[in-house]
Amino acid sequence: MSIIVFNNVSFTYPQSAKKALDGVSFSAIKGEFLAIMGGTDSGKTAFCKLINGVIPLLSGGKLSGSVTIDGICTDKSSVPQLALKVGMVMDDPDTQIFTSSVREEVAFGPENLLLPRDEIEARIEYALAAVGLKGFEDRKPGTLSGGEKQRLVIAAALAMRGNILVLDEPLCRLDPGGALEVMSVLKDIQKKHNITIIMVSHDSALMAQYADRVCILKNGKIAALDTTDKILSDAQLLSDNEIQPVKKINDNFSSFDDSRGSLPVNSIINISNLKFIYDSGSVIINNINLTVYENDFIAIIGDNGCGKTTLLKCITGLLKSCAGDIFINGRNAEELSVSDISIDIGYVMQNPDTQLFTDSVFKETAFALKNMRLSKSEIKLRVDEALRMVDLRDADAFPHTLSRTDRTKTVIACVIAMGCKTIILDEVDAGNDYSGNVKIMNLLRSLWEKGFTVIFVTHNMHLAGEYAHRLIKLDRNGIVYDRRRIEGNEKDN
Repeated sequence: MSIIVFNNVSFTYPQSAKKALDGVSFSAIKGEFLAIMGGTDSGKTAFCKLINGVIPLLSGGKLSGSVTIDGICTDKSSVPQLALKVGMVMDDPDTQIFTSSVREEVAFGPENLLLPRDEIEARIEYALAAVGLKGFEDRKPGTLSGGEKQRLVIAAALAMRGNILVLDEPLCRLDPGGALEVMSVLKDIQKKHNITIIMVSHDSALMAQYADRVCILKNGKIAALDTTDKILSDAQLLSDNEIQPVKKINDNFSSFDDSRGSLPVNSIINISNLKFIYDSGSVIINNINLTVYENDFIAIIGDNGCGKTTLLKCITGLLKSCAGDIFINGRNAEELSVSDISIDIGYVMQNPDTQLFTDSVFKETAFALKNMRLSKSEIKLRVDEALRMVDLRDADAFPHTLSRTDRTKTVIACVIAMGCKTIILDEVDAGNDYSGNVKIMNLLRSLWEKGFTVIFVTHNMHLAGEYAHRLIKLDRNGIVYDRRRIEGNEKDN
């Protein structure tokens, strides 16, 4: 029996001339696991929001055709009514978390169903255990890592026990182990409760392992829809639709070695006995000892919550360490302001939108330079050069209308224009498609080849193994290992 039916569905967002979906006809049977894949702007998110009625009931826009969910036509229902049938998890957990504790977040939906207290508690316990957050009940969501927040949002959806679970890139902020745990949980509830799962993902390897069928969207149309084996074994189809080919993750990173050999001479960042504790009393990082050398190309990996982002924020001055020392180019970071540090070290956050606030790419890139009181000619020279280096050709473009890849490039251009020779990036691959990630990583490699020092945090083992020349793994007790690529720092990777 079909539980989701799209009948010749087309949708256009308000004030947009391009259709997000164009003539889509499709059905999903009860209890199947369907993966939705495709490049940027292919229509994946619009597809998801049509299922729970956010489109068009809340978003507005022009919809033609019909969407039927478990026998109910969405245009004759409401979002609250559909929420009883459809659980929704978006790629950015911060947009869905609004209570003051983990327990309250998971309890919110069941409480609004007026369920008995015992049932609510049972659902909280089940959902948190399922996503690996048991014991986190009293934590404030703001103290969680990005991956832990994503688990929390998934737990809140699981607690509703609907017949359909829609997930838009739910794994993009999870470490590999956490992603496998969540996928295992989803597969388990699919089998036990006959739940239909619709998941947008760029992870071909995981979809090959868990999905029953794959639907590829391109320019708002269905480019392919078939069994997982048939879709993901077609290399040309994947290439044509900007989907990463299925590769086995190389956990061993055989091209990296613990032997230090001859190290570079000039150090940029020196960290000794670093420790950071949040106000809640939770120790996030402990006993970090690290030297970053000029022209390093470092990938920092580790499980969710091990302190990767906290470490970056300590280096850039956004957080002050509780103990230990950080020296940047020989100067104690405790004596430097954030703006002082930003002259040497540029920071690109997980979500580029948090760092973009002007109405053009040129103004964005020039903003900090104006605060430095540089001449107009110097500003233009720097901005033009930075945009050329990141391959952004429309300086007048409104940043928030750009693709995620180009928004990230804009932030990188701002850093370059400032004159920073060290760039730190926090999971800029999260939520981006395969093609976009390749473009960003190739840009970082080109900067490294020009002498920049690059440090990037990632959960994507393919990117870490393919691009980095130094691999650092963290846990809450410090650095687990610090390895360099066997061929050294030669720029021939």
